[in-house]
Amino acid sequence: GSSGMRFKEVLLLLGCLFATTMAVAQNFEITPFIGGQLNGGLDVSAGFINRIEVQNNVNYGVSAGYLFGEHAGVEFMWNHNSAGTLGQFASGGSSVKVFNLRTNQYLGNILYHLSDRETKMRPFIMFGLGGTNLSPDNGAKGITRFAWALGAGAKYNFNHRFGMRVQGKWSPSYITTTSGGFWCDPFFGCWE
Repeated sequence: GSSGMRFKEVLLLLGCLFATTMAVAQNFEITPFIGGQLNGGLDVSAGFINRIEVQNNVNYGVSAGYLFGEHAGVEFMWNHNSAGTLGQFASGGSSVKVFNLRTNQYLGNILYHLSDRETKMRPFIMFGLGGTNLSPDNGAKGITRFAWALGAGAKYNFNHRFGMRVQGKWSPSYITTTSGGFWCDPFFGCWE
């Protein structure tokens, strides 16, 4: 059978991420956050189920960053989400919940601030690379896949120690699928 690898958007967009940024030292920032996460789905060849859709839900996490000069920064970001997963039957009809999916994403991000460091409002753009771990709660083994991120937002500094951060982030994960032959999936097992 033929096999192919496709880019599936497991994590599409982290929108309206509200965070309180704390400057630990002059160049370090720690940012706990909470927000909403819009999740995607995955086409599968499981015979009776042809698509898995992950429901939207709340996400939370923390980032720790270091600022270089006036505009550049790097950070490590951990993002967690737990959401119900629906199976769509090949024969049609209503989707059914098949398991909860825990998602942990680990990213190394590069930030570029569009204003100087002493400005109260600091818009920024970001790019990140890392991995996404997907773990179903049905006893099946989880998987970890390559992920990357593009985002933008703004930081508002109340003073030198405290601020607020709002951002949106698009974060797809690379998932391996096969379109024929012997097909295995960590969620349901294997089929011919």
